[in-house]
Amino acid sequence: MFVQPEITMQALPLGPLVLPWGPVLVLVGYVVAALVAWLERRDGRADAEPALFALLLLALLTARAVFVARHWAAYHGVLAMLDIRDLGFAPWPGAIVALLGGALWLWRRPALRRPLALSAASGLVIAGLIGAIVSIAQPLRTPLPEVTLRTLDGAAQPLAALRGTPLVLNLWATWCPPCERELPLLVNAARSERGVRIVLVDQGQDTVTVRDYLRAHRLDPPMVLLDGDEVLLRAYHSPGLPTTLFIAADGRLVSAHVGELSRATLAQALTQLRAASMRAASAHIPGSAF
Repeated sequence: MFVQPEITMQALPLGPLVLPWGPVLVLVGYVVAALVAWLERRDGRADAEPALFALLLLALLTARAVFVARHWAAYHGVLAMLDIRDLGFAPWPGAIVALLGGALWLWRRPALRRPLALSAASGLVIAGLIGAIVSIAQPLRTPLPEVTLRTLDGAAQPLAALRGTPLVLNLWATWCPPCERELPLLVNAARSERGVRIVLVDQGQDTVTVRDYLRAHRLDPPMVLLDGDEVLLRAYHSPGLPTTLFIAADGRLVSAHVGELSRATLAQALTQLRAASMRAASAHIPGSAF
């Protein structure tokens, strides 16, 4: 069953840095677990930290491998598969494998049962609590804002007029290196994807700057809008660029990706967007059962 409550923005702004919440929570959880393992070792119990590190590595490798396997066609070469900047992970397979590995470790090493279980549980609880607080504090309930942007030709473009089909809004700027790396991917997708409209929305820059940039990089996207006042950045509480918003046909936000997209993460988000839009449309058809 598809559930669309709210979605939490996926990054933590730290000055000029924008850190994705997922890796931040993993790091915090591991640090807490390692600290508890150290305290247990000081009390004369077995050292659980090597096992914690091995289980974390096992979980991450599994999560990445499953994600890559799911989107095999989107990766061209081993280096692309190893480039984890796209945050392409399948969390549940990683968690399940780590849980099974931990259970095996506890069965074979009775001396680790208390320190490993206690440290791992402590890390999971703290990371979970922080994640819950972030989810409550930063929900994105905002529907597609009722604002009017401008095209490169100076024409007015109300965002409300873009409703009716699944919509992808990529918030970017010419000075943003990860934006530059992902723009060719988005332009190609905008020209090839059917049933989804992909729009590049420049943040805070003028027509000449954006037009010259696209010409210099030989990019010809179907639609580019100018958000000179950075209305969308504020409306969706985005911590930085690039931010890509995946919006259902009725204007509801389905997901948001902060940071550079890869072909695989874009494909996954588009699949989720299409599914959300189809379910939303079916829910409005009398007699539909979902």
